[in-house]
Amino acid sequence: MKHSRSKSETGSEPVAVERAYNLTVNGTKITRVFLSPADLEEFALGYLLSEGIVDSSRCIDEVAVGDGNICVLAGDLKGIDEEFELRSSGCVGFRWTELGESEGPKVDSELRISSDFVFDVLEYLDTDLYRITSGSHSAGLIGERGERAVRAVDVGRHNAFDKVIGKAVREGLDLSRAVLLGSGRQSSGMVMKAANSGIPIVISKAAPLSSGIEAARRTGVTLVCFADDQKFKVFSGDVRIRD
Repeated sequence: MKHSRSKSETGSEPVAVERAYNLTVNGTKITRVFLSPADLEEFALGYLLSEGIVDSSRCIDEVAVGDGNICVLAGDLKGIDEEFELRSSGCVGFRWTELGESEGPKVDSELRISSDFVFDVLEYLDTDLYRITSGSHSAGLIGERGERAVRAVDVGRHNAFDKVIGKAVREGLDLSRAVLLGSGRQSSGMVMKAANSGIPIVISKAAPLSSGIEAARRTGVTLVCFADDQKFKVFSGDVRIRD
């Protein structure tokens, strides 16, 4: 039923779809996530890399999807806590709160981009799914010269980052020379995904959270938020942004 000030009427409304999946690594369930049912293998690749569970996609031997399960076989794991099965599309990356001040990844990249670069690439976040449903997030990885590399869409902002990182890894892109775009708020969990993947710059249309700013400053990630075609604000690592 649709209601307005002038009338009420029956009708239909397109909505985004999400489904629950168990993610297991070498037979151990590490999380249960709610995802848009697409790019699931890419999600698994991106999740393991961006959560710091593996150092490289070369550690991942196989990804199988079926019956609500995403099953990964991998070697050289940096560590999985079997008791930690609480991660969902909205949770903070689980390793952040365990890190000391001097611990965790450090992004050391000489990548520089211009202000015009920021303004020009934001249109890449526009997607048909969001225009139709208003119920999705988008993410993109853009090369340093502005070439449009890969894009992903999901109901969850964390998931969108995982999927686009997984896509980039599959295509052999150099993440240390790429810029990560996102449509959602930037918490520590979001920023840590970039840091664990070696991505030096994150640009978002939305706001940062205090934990996201702290994570960016501690890891050396350049964090740009409130970005639109007229303005943006830099909360960490402004040395990478040229006028």
